[in-house]
Amino acid sequence: MTALATVLDLVNGLAPEKSLLTGLFAMDLACELALPDVQRRAAFYAGLLRQLGCTAYAGEWSRLGNDIALRRAILHGDDMSDVHLARSVTRANTSLKGGVTGLARLLSSSRRLRPQWYAASCDAGRILAEGLGFGVEVTRALDEIHERWDGAGGPNGLVGDAASIVGRIGQVAHVAVVFFLDGDVKMARDALELQSGRALDPVLTKLALSLTPLLATLAEGRLEAAEAVLGAAPPPLTAPKLAAAFGDFADLQTPSTVGHSRAVASVCDAVAENVGVTGDDRARLALAARLHDLGQVLVPTGIWLQKTWTAHERDAANTHPMMTERLLSASPMLKDVARLAGAHHERLDGSGYPRNLSASGLSRAERLLAAADVWVGLREPRAHRAAFELSEARRLLQTEAKEGRLDPDCVCALLGAESPDGRPKPRASSDLTSRELEVLRLLARGATNKEIARTLRISDRTVQHHTIHIYQKLGVRSRAGAVLTALKTGLV
Repeated sequence: MTALATVLDLVNGLAPEKSLLTGLFAMDLACELALPDVQRRAAFYAGLLRQLGCTAYAGEWSRLGNDIALRRAILHGDDMSDVHLARSVTRANTSLKGGVTGLARLLSSSRRLRPQWYAASCDAGRILAEGLGFGVEVTRALDEIHERWDGAGGPNGLVGDAASIVGRIGQVAHVAVVFFLDGDVKMARDALELQSGRALDPVLTKLALSLTPLLATLAEGRLEAAEAVLGAAPPPLTAPKLAAAFGDFADLQTPSTVGHSRAVASVCDAVAENVGVTGDDRARLALAARLHDLGQVLVPTGIWLQKTWTAHERDAANTHPMMTERLLSASPMLKDVARLAGAHHERLDGSGYPRNLSASGLSRAERLLAAADVWVGLREPRAHRAAFELSEARRLLQTEAKEGRLDPDCVCALLGAESPDGRPKPRASSDLTSRELEVLRLLARGATNKEIARTLRISDRTVQHHTIHIYQKLGVRSRAGAVLTALKTGLV
């Protein structure tokens, strides 16, 4: 898991050792405080997975510029400062239209974006960690990553020690490590002192200041230290849990891809034996199907949301299968599925990417994954088109096989599957009304309140009321939280 946590660093524009070092430094702080073993372990895992919910608000941040660069800039300062946000947008290479008026409009909207960002990223991080099998100490800390000592954070506005000790340790460790990796121990100390009593618990900050000389040693021996931690306190992980969580993490990046990896995995599993993918190959295919698009999060979200691409943007988008393969190759638990996951855009005629493999170089599992990815994608909307109707999607998939790009046997099996697009029929809910279910399913596809109102022929205000009730009944505070809960419970 420590290897796969690298994606949480890269998607935020941070050094690839940031998450691991944060977990280790947090654990050192917990040890110095003589906390029980359960909280020491929680401090490590909460630090390691701190950015697990970061894709939940990627689409909104992309409206202000390169969301990867923007998150990096925000993480390097006081995210409650309007001035800091303006500087962050500038660093993300975003041009502000309208001069002073445009800047004022941005700062005004930031006051609305912040609480939504806090709610979405905390909901997503908490729910994904629950799916990984972590207990309340870790999930509560992930729900508090944007809280502040002075109460000016969110999503709950906790003041002082109302936030958990593991959560407060994580805040301090995060600041120390971000600035250490960007500069040196002095820069880390300066950042800690600046934020002490504001964002950070002053007592924990004082302790961290005394331990900052250890950061260089920790950085040098981080892999060995992590192995020792994992050996003494292995996480409650299985490969399927890890694949499911990080698959959902990637799918959250854009509304149109929500549930994509789940659907691809479902259709692959439904027809695998029919096309000769059995035993260990079928198990590997299940993991690869959930993780095949992990590399897409390393491409700025704005590219995925554009209707047309420049040549440079297309090249950037086409790197995602290779990025998936590299990320998985670094994970002992998942390295056996790396090549399979990275081959989902290869084609039998050699016209695919990233390796331009042809039929002789593609296994049966690789052929099925490629066909399933196309089939599910045709039934999903994209920035440049609406989702295809079932009959047209069938015709297009058959054309891909007839023209030699997709395997005909895999295509035939997919078209004969019981669930035509890999998505199970949504179940009813004893808690949500039929109208609330309709609203939830449109929310899951990224529809705005106005779009939902138009589709259902109700008022914007009625949609807002339904959304509030949905959040309350599902125990979440955001669209991302509602979507993940609905996917987990089969409501969408």
